[in-house]
Amino acid sequence: MVVFFTRLHTRERVLLNGKRIAGVKNSTVKTYASRLKSFFKWMKSRAYIANNPLDDMKFPAPVYDDNRALKGEEIKRIMGALVQNAQSSLILQRDLSMVAVLTFCGVRRTELSLMEVRDLDFTSDLVTIRSETSKSKVTRRIPMHPTLKFHLQQYLKERKGHPNKTHLLFLSSRGDAGLTLAGLKHWVERLSRSSGVKFHLHRFRHTFATNLALQDVGMSKIQRLMGHKDIKMTQAYLRSIDTEKMGEDIKRLTFETLA
Repeated sequence: MVVFFTRLHTRERVLLNGKRIAGVKNSTVKTYASRLKSFFKWMKSRAYIANNPLDDMKFPAPVYDDNRALKGEEIKRIMGALVQNAQSSLILQRDLSMVAVLTFCGVRRTELSLMEVRDLDFTSDLVTIRSETSKSKVTRRIPMHPTLKFHLQQYLKERKGHPNKTHLLFLSSRGDAGLTLAGLKHWVERLSRSSGVKFHLHRFRHTFATNLALQDVGMSKIQRLMGHKDIKMTQAYLRSIDTEKMGEDIKRLTFETLA
């Protein structure tokens, strides 16, 4: 195990800009360690091994200092690229709705791909993320933003004119089946090229959490909307908040209100 983790720190990797660097981030090391530790724990519980080799190993704490949230201008460029490169009216409305769901619900990619029409409640203005599709295995309901409601209604209106049998919300562009995870991957790759914005779907999740925090939404509320079991995970998402955006918060301090 020592050899494996030593190798992680020397392995060469290629960044998006083509630059080559050696080693990985502490957060990546932590991810490997966590998954391996769970695997060895399982092996120990079944008496395949006597001890978990990772129990006594210490790992550096990860430092989250990168900004993963998308800026408003970047999302506008993504939506502009959708309009300019639309294959059809149906696919355009589908794509605009997908971006709206990602932006205003902060869903995971699996949750997005497995959303069904029945998960939309336009009477109560709620989007349901079912437990069977959620990583946390807990059902959550997210209030439907007016912009999201508009795009979803436009998409469903367009969808009615294209007979299909799938119960999934987002149709594939190749037939009446639902959009798969592989299809989502290709969708992101095409959209990254056409918009000039390098992104992956999880960046929208960071965007959702960050902007809720900037609107003074409480941490516990953000945790529930994100579907996190541990609030520490929610806190990790908020690293995208720049201190430069906290000027108004600092101005609220006075000598009279200091505790």
